[in-house]
Amino acid sequence: MRDWARSLGAGVGLKTKIIGLLLASSLLLLCAFGMWTYAMQRHATQTELVETSRVLVDEMNAVWDFIALNQDRIDHTSDGTYEYKGLHCAIVGKSVAALFSLDSEYSMRFTKIDPRNIANAPDATETAALEMFAADPELHEYYEFSTRGNERVFRYISAMKVTEQCMECHGGPAGEMDVTGYPKEGWELGDLAGATSVTIPTALYDSNMWSAVRSNVLFFLFIVVCMCIGIYVALDRLIARPVAALSSGLTRVGETRSHRMSFFDGNSAYATSEIVDLFARFNEMSERLEVLYGNLESQVEERTEQLRRANDELEAQRAHVERVNERLKNENKYKSDFLAIVSHELRTPLTSVLVFAELMEETVGSNDDLARKQLEEIRKNGRILLEMVDNVLETARIQAGSERLNLELVDIADVFGQVESATSAVALQKGVRFSTCVEPDVPLVMSDWEKVRRIVSNLASNAVKFTDEGGSVDVRASLVADGKEVSIAVRDTGIGIPEDKHRLIFERFTQENMSTVRRYGGSGLGLSLVKDLTAMLGGRVEIDSAPGRGSLFTVFLPADTAWCERERGDEKGGAS
Repeated sequence: MRDWARSLGAGVGLKTKIIGLLLASSLLLLCAFGMWTYAMQRHATQTELVETSRVLVDEMNAVWDFIALNQDRIDHTSDGTYEYKGLHCAIVGKSVAALFSLDSEYSMRFTKIDPRNIANAPDATETAALEMFAADPELHEYYEFSTRGNERVFRYISAMKVTEQCMECHGGPAGEMDVTGYPKEGWELGDLAGATSVTIPTALYDSNMWSAVRSNVLFFLFIVVCMCIGIYVALDRLIARPVAALSSGLTRVGETRSHRMSFFDGNSAYATSEIVDLFARFNEMSERLEVLYGNLESQVEERTEQLRRANDELEAQRAHVERVNERLKNENKYKSDFLAIVSHELRTPLTSVLVFAELMEETVGSNDDLARKQLEEIRKNGRILLEMVDNVLETARIQAGSERLNLELVDIADVFGQVESATSAVALQKGVRFSTCVEPDVPLVMSDWEKVRRIVSNLASNAVKFTDEGGSVDVRASLVADGKEVSIAVRDTGIGIPEDKHRLIFERFTQENMSTVRRYGGSGLGLSLVKDLTAMLGGRVEIDSAPGRGSLFTVFLPADTAWCERERGDEKGGAS
């Protein structure tokens, strides 16, 4: 949807967009102007109706006052005798209002809350106005727009106050009969006597109001249309045509590689500094492009030749790298084969040496301590050398990819017993305390018994080798909290390993430094073999060590059988 709107907008011209925006803004302004005009005309109409109503009320009050001022003259004969004629201000006012209403569409009458004549009883609007006048003595008029049948009318109600002329008929004492035969109300000066109610039809006023609104809106619309036409012409001359000319010029530049433009020939009246500057920059760009196009072909040929030579050089280097890799692969194979052959050939005489040493020990007398000690040294060093030869053989098989797993249920306690019997004698001779412990919750694991033994044996022998007299080596097996792994931890109090050497010690034929090699000996294969064998068993190795506080090597082996299924699947996939 957004892409469609974007493509639709891209196809609309600049003039159309600006005029559309201008028209939309003008429509909003027109609506606002219409609403404002209507509000102003309504206010003016209401003001005119209020003023007209006030004039009518003032005229009726003048008639009322005139009768009141001439009441004595009306009620006395020429010789001064009092003769009540029945003509008083209320009768005259009511009669004049009735005559006025009869001859026009206007309606006027007098009313109050408790009138003497039921015909003067107030309607709902008049009652509400009288109540407001009674509650607020400062309020003297009330008006609103209302309806009379199907006709819209304006209601104006003006308060009437008690004056001196009113006291004769409406003053005190209350209940006394006045000259008209009605009991007096007992009013005082300034009290609310009633109200003059004026009703004016608004049809003519509304017609004039809407006519004025239409005239103003049409005039405003005419101005907006004229303004839009002027802006459209200005945009076309000042912006749209120059932009179209630039677009055409760019197309010609793409076709002919050079094009100069002078859009304002004969039209300088429509030139602006910005457009003139834009055309000048366009011509400058066109000239530069012409120069660049002139040199581009030669540059392309030169770069193409450079790329060809670079590709030839890369191809030669790739072939050289392939030859070097093949040579390194063969040399690595020769090295592995050499190590395997030499280690295998060394293992046979070493085994013979150990056997003959045991046979000689049987023939040596029990009182010949020196001979027995020398034979024990031969056996001890022979076993160490045999272990090193086995490590070399194991490493060679792993590198060659010929090492296979012999999966079975393995009891870690049996492995620890085998390792303890082979290592404790060396530890005892060095004066190192050696101990093993298997936690009760450690289960049987599906693994390779011999490889687990070699892992534990290499870690234990390394720990004993790098721990001085008086130190200790502790080998412990436990079940990890989640129950998915068995951890084998070998902790010693030896020399420790710097943190920056932790990755290095797992490399083949590598030890911490040469001083360590000279002092403790070794081939540097033990920890590398531990790492490789652990990876084959689906586990991992972690180290925590620092100089002066010993080392902790922890091997984590899977406690479930899921990894065995994956291993068998990998072997089948490789075999297929």
